[in-house]
Amino acid sequence: MAGVWVLQVRVWQITDAKQTLKETMKEHKGSVSCIKVRSNDKECVSASTDGTCIIWDLQRFVRNQIIFANTLFRCVCYHPSECQIITSGTDRKIGYWESYDGSQIRELDGSISGSINALDISADGEHFVTGGDDKLIKVWTYNEED
Repeated sequence: MAGVWVLQVRVWQITDAKQTLKETMKEHKGSVSCIKVRSNDKECVSASTDGTCIIWDLQRFVRNQIIFANTLFRCVCYHPSECQIITSGTDRKIGYWESYDGSQIRELDGSISGSINALDISADGEHFVTGGDDKLIKVWTYNEED
């Protein structure tokens, strides 16, 4: 049997007594590789190997924005201010995007040789860290120049 690929985002209500599926959001055409929830629990962003990141409204269970790129997205993070997200994937780039309208702010070369598979940001938003196929852990200043 072939591998099972998750092509949807499911929202569950979990209590001590039970788990209830609230909604299934289906737009991705490739597997979902990462999901981050906004601090107010009203929005999330999902990254997919189909070259999209989708910002979802978790109250209406619809897409707010979609980001397209020529990559298989591996990870995504909200900046602590939540007005921007950063992404990475197989194109070896780190993308900065407006969470409001999905427009790209800028792009950095994140690796010379291989995908960036992991990404996380500090609580103050000053730094973030990446790791990938090049077997290097890199610490970045958020406003770092090329």
